[in-house]
Amino acid sequence: MYKEAKIPAFGRGIPALLAFFIPLILVAASLTALWSVTADSLDGLNTKEGWILSSLLSDVYIIRAIQFTLMQATLSAVLSTALAIPLARAFATRQFRGRTAILSLFGAPFILPVIVAILGLLAVWGKSGPIHTGVTSMGLGDFSIFGLGGILLAHVFFNLPLATRILLQGWFSIPAEQWRLVAQLGMDSRSIARHVEWPMLKERLPGIFALVFLLCATSFTVVLALGGGPKSTTIELAIYQAIRYDFDLDRAALLACIQIVLCAGLAVIFRLISKDHDTGQSLGGTIVRSDRSDRTARLSDGLTIAMALAFLGFPLLAAFTRGIYGLLQHGINMGDIAPAILRSITVSLGACLVMLVISLPLAQLSIHVRGKAKRLVELPGFAIMVAPPIALGAGLFVLLHNHVAIDDLALPLTSLLNGLQAVPFALIILTPAMAQIKNNYGRQIQHLGLEGPSAIRLIHWPLMRRPVGLCLGITAALSMGDLGVIALFGSPSEPTLPLYLYQQMGAYRMDQAYGTGLLLTALAFAFFILFDKGLGGRDQT
Repeated sequence: MYKEAKIPAFGRGIPALLAFFIPLILVAASLTALWSVTADSLDGLNTKEGWILSSLLSDVYIIRAIQFTLMQATLSAVLSTALAIPLARAFATRQFRGRTAILSLFGAPFILPVIVAILGLLAVWGKSGPIHTGVTSMGLGDFSIFGLGGILLAHVFFNLPLATRILLQGWFSIPAEQWRLVAQLGMDSRSIARHVEWPMLKERLPGIFALVFLLCATSFTVVLALGGGPKSTTIELAIYQAIRYDFDLDRAALLACIQIVLCAGLAVIFRLISKDHDTGQSLGGTIVRSDRSDRTARLSDGLTIAMALAFLGFPLLAAFTRGIYGLLQHGINMGDIAPAILRSITVSLGACLVMLVISLPLAQLSIHVRGKAKRLVELPGFAIMVAPPIALGAGLFVLLHNHVAIDDLALPLTSLLNGLQAVPFALIILTPAMAQIKNNYGRQIQHLGLEGPSAIRLIHWPLMRRPVGLCLGITAALSMGDLGVIALFGSPSEPTLPLYLYQQMGAYRMDQAYGTGLLLTALAFAFFILFDKGLGGRDQT
């Protein structure tokens, strides 16, 4: 009788123990340090004011930060999800030249450094941009990209493509038999929306909303760059300000605890209301619908796609063109920028190493365990999800600042936190790939007696090159463009490339900032392609 093949070497023993316990120990140590400071602070306030809850509610700054975090995340999730519905339907029902390229473009905001995308949005929507100039010249009033409006604009820019790709797979998941039945019955658009599309949307929209809400609630760089002052401060930005500007560790610890509790609740809700769906790797075909074959429907779908393309494409194009102009006009100061590039590369490669050490054993373990043990294996990934980088970084700052010079550990800590934050994404990619190897080749591995390095070299590595390369590419690109963690730990005199760019923006050297942004984008995409195509190669499966 067939017996299940042994777990490969990287999924058991010391690698598995490290992968399982490192995230848990880091999160637990960070939480312990945060709670210790918070408890001491609240005990003092409790003696003074009478009870702990009143001390929390009396801090207007904290209450405003919580309220703004929830408000902007809710509005961002509503806008991104609502706008994705007509856009995904238009892509699902229309076939045209360039459709695949446009859908591929929708993946660019995920890899693009956040600070560079913000530069593109400033170029289009900022005070000197064409949108602002056109609106004011027509006498329609004045508006500012800074504050709530700009934050919502940036969050929709980043999350609309994600929501659209997930919903697009929802339309493609509707069985072909249903569409044939719809055509035979001659159902109109209203009936199709009610009986065919709404059941799919009802199943997927809550999960998409929860995912976007979680991403926006933990957004840092967008709020740092586009926030309009105290009224536009989120919890994460308040943590950063409490540590870097005020060195108020009591307030930073309290805010970090609140953020972790909030993220834990959101992660649990997301897990409960979402199901395992395809996340959008396939672009799919098109759905033939007679109810949307008239000229009005074609015009409506075309206009929807064109507006989305303009919304996403113009900031990217503006950032690119102004980056070229900035480089031609001011050149490159290699004395300043070369060290920043080297620091960014170091952080990026370190994050890739951390991601591999944690995610590979966890993914392998997760496909070899069942029942309650499977939930246990998922615990490290869940711990990473509920501890956002800034909150986790605040805990490590509180834990370490009395013992070591934080500036000296800025790059290793940034690599560590960036690598940990990439683990949930990596598990989504690696786990199905490993499960497929187990299902398709488990018996052959057992019959051939392959174990340890031989099984990895001959079976696992050739089949896992592509997903591992993709994970490394995503991790490298995201870490290369990260501003959040390095802003918390880094020294202004020794910045990474994103921090160097942000310093240029703060000094109003915008032309130079656009040039630096172009270099940062080229570097991030180069590392993504290097790992995804160079290491991954052609699909071996």
